Amino acid sequence: MTGRNVTMEHLDDILAEWALGTLDSPAWEAAERHLSTCSRCRVEADRLSMARQGLSMAVPPVEPPAAVLEALMERMEGPRRFERFADRVAAFFDLSRERALELLESLADPSRWMPGPVEGSALMPVEAGPAREGMMGAMLRLNPGIHYPLHTHHGRELNLVLEGGLREDTGHEVWPGEEQEKTDGSAHGFSALRGPACLCATLLEGAISFEEELATPG
Repeated sequence: MTGRNVTMEHLDDILAEWALGTLDSPAWEAAERHLSTCSRCRVEADRLSMARQGLSMAVPPVEPPAAVLEALMERMEGPRRFERFADRVAAFFDLSRERALELLESLADPSRWMPGPVEGSALMPVEAGPAREGMMGAMLRLNPGIHYPLHTHHGRELNLVLEGGLREDTGHEVWPGEEQEKTDGSAHGFSALRGPACLCATLLEGAISFEEELATPG
């Protein structure tokens, strides 16, 4: 199931798909966030999960071929886990799909990263396409729990979260597949959520100024 926008008050229409694991990633992530705060839907979700487990126990388990399992793990945990963002990253940086795939594969190469502006962060410069002329492109990685201090934007900033997540000091959270835009003159600080490192594509127009002088990383 793809393209589902989970904006309903409750998840009655998609809980069966959630239990079967057929929702696309953005819809599944949105459903998970809803289930974390809605006791009504959580009860129904638990009921469906138990029913699904009962059905799976009635079928003799089949050991998947080693090659199939290896390919699946590569998609779930290896560099290829970012392939689902190829079209989004291509549009974000104004790149071809092929170049976006190369960029996503290079995220696993430690030599491509340099120290970021705050301790516990790293940057990978990205040469964006002509539609992003005048904007600095980069991949930004923040270790879990790292705080990016309050700063003011002198130009726009665009972010596309690929993994992990971030929480602005106001409490607003941005999750994988979601975009964030900060306007010229806006100010904010944010922290990387606990879990996997926060990884996002970033475009910066103009400079930023921090409220306090930053310590040099390393």
